[in-house]
Amino acid sequence: MTPPLQEQWFILAGIANVVKDKKAKRTFPPGADVSVAYAEPPRASVLTVPYRVSSPSSLCSYPYVAAADSSGLILLCATEPEGTNSWVTYHLCDARTGEDTCLHEHNRTVGIHGNKLGLMVRGGSCVVTELQPAGDGTGGALLLSYTVGQYRWVEKELAYLPPLHREWRGEGVISHGGMLSWVDLSYGLLSCDPFADTPELLHVPLPSVGDQLPVLSANGGAHRCVRVSGGMLRFVQIHGSPDAPVVSTWALV
Repeated sequence: MTPPLQEQWFILAGIANVVKDKKAKRTFPPGADVSVAYAEPPRASVLTVPYRVSSPSSLCSYPYVAAADSSGLILLCATEPEGTNSWVTYHLCDARTGEDTCLHEHNRTVGIHGNKLGLMVRGGSCVVTELQPAGDGTGGALLLSYTVGQYRWVEKELAYLPPLHREWRGEGVISHGGMLSWVDLSYGLLSCDPFADTPELLHVPLPSVGDQLPVLSANGGAHRCVRVSGGMLRFVQIHGSPDAPVVSTWALV
């Protein structure tokens, strides 16, 4: 039998390249607001945007790719050009058409690294969501959703268990199986269907091992991660002796 065709995939660099508007107009495809330079893995493909979308990278801030979808949509956290009022804005970039859509601002504080931002495409709809779990022990969380084409953010108050008594340590957001999962490696996952009228947050604890390697709080993802691989959501942890480490993998079923 002929093996099934596999989807072509790319590695997308986390930090976007920024060029002057004149250079963008000269080098981008006609009518394009943004451009993606594709490269065969293991080389990284790079999103390039003009100054009018984001200021260039600096030691303190940089335009960061928060999420991407196989449809070609890329969610960018852009640092605002000098002279504007806001520090960070969200942009939805279409790698296939070169179109850039700036999402309207909302009234909540946003993070420069986009570690609470998720993106999901279903049918002809696209939703961008940001989850803000409370760390005061109340178990409350605020879900902000922006459905493309509706031009507004919708706020929903949700609840989760067990409640956190500290700040959420975001390690990214994963789209899989019709759910968005927010990752905190020391707590687990908080998952929900962002398209649901009344989303329900589900807590998924991560497996634990007794011989885990010491982890610095500033580098919690050095020895473990949650990713999609082989069509399944997987948790990988390096543990054991530093001289003879062991790599263990679990799959969510």
